[in-house]
Amino acid sequence: MNVEVNEDRRVRKTKKVLRESLAELLAEKNIQNISIRELTDKADVHRSTFYANFTDIYDLYNHVEDTVIYELREIFMNVHDLNSTQCIGLLFQYISTNKQTSRLILGNNVSTTFLHRVSALFKDLCIAHWCATYSLNVSNDKLNVYAHFLFSGYLGVIGEWILSDFTSSEDELMDIISEIDRNIEQLIKKRFS
Repeated sequence: MNVEVNEDRRVRKTKKVLRESLAELLAEKNIQNISIRELTDKADVHRSTFYANFTDIYDLYNHVEDTVIYELREIFMNVHDLNSTQCIGLLFQYISTNKQTSRLILGNNVSTTFLHRVSALFKDLCIAHWCATYSLNVSNDKLNVYAHFLFSGYLGVIGEWILSDFTSSEDELMDIISEIDRNIEQLIKKRFS
C-alpha cells in the first residue's frame, strides 16, 4: 500500500493537491474522461511531477482509496469497545475534515472495491462490539448479515449527505443513525442472547 507516511512534506502536499483536483473533476465527469493534462492544469503541477508519483489517473484514484483505508484503520484500530453509532460518528468527523476526498470516494462515482474494503472494516468492528457486548460467537453468519445490512444503510445515508453537499446537519443524521442502531442492537440482543 502506498501511503504518505514516510514521504517528505512537498510530496505529500503535491499528492494532496492532485487528490483534491481529481475530486473536483470527478464531480463534473467520469474518471475515464479525465486527462492527465486536465488534472495537472487544475492542480497547477507539471505533468512530469504527476508521473513521478503516479502512472495514470487510476493509479492516483487507487492511491486515494489506499490512503483513506489506511487513515480509517488508524482511527479505528483501538476502538473495539465503541458501538456502531460511535464508529459512524468518528467516520462523520473524518468525512467533515476531508470533504473533497470524501466526495471523490463516496460520491457518485464510488468504486465497488473501495466499498467492499470500507464495509469489511466496519463490519468487523460492529461484529466485534456485538460479540463482546452480548457474549456471542464471532463466527455467526447471521451477525455478518446484520452488520452488512446496517453498514450498507449507513453508507447510503453518508452517500446522500455527501451528494447533498453536506446540507443536513451531522447531529440530525447521527440521531437517525442512533435510533436505527438502538433498534438493531435490541434485535440482536433478543435474537442471539
